[in-house]
Amino acid sequence: MLQEEISVGPFGVTHLLIISNIEKAPCLRVARCPHNPTLTFKMHDYSLMADIARSQSRQRSTAGIFKNPPLIVLAGFGSEEKQLKLVTVMFQNIFSVIDVNTVKLSSCQRVMLLSYNKETKQIDFRHYYITLQLLGVSRRIRKFV
Repeated sequence: MLQEEISVGPFGVTHLLIISNIEKAPCLRVARCPHNPTLTFKMHDYSLMADIARSQSRQRSTAGIFKNPPLIVLAGFGSEEKQLKLVTVMFQNIFSVIDVNTVKLSSCQRVMLLSYNKETKQIDFRHYYITLQLLGVSRRIRKFV
């Protein structure tokens, strides 16, 4: 599919994440629309959301957690290589910017962790659901608050 064929302007879409299964292995494509680079990653391992939900002893509701952008944590991307700089900028721009001075902590419900391993040249992509809890307070007081 050519990028010129993609009409995403009216919808406000800036990035497309496309997962496809080619002969050798599944791959993830991250495309900036309409005329910017497309990054292609070979996927070595992945977990489906249904598998994660089945493995949890106490499942959490995911209603409304996608209304706000996640906190993005980039680890190991401090290299001067052009490819790593491009990957860093691309992933930073997928989600809208969070203003740390005005953000409400209760609205931060997700963290996206990208960790680059220099030895294996692989990126671990993890997406976490987080909750805010008071520390050093008994359970009864937490329920009351």
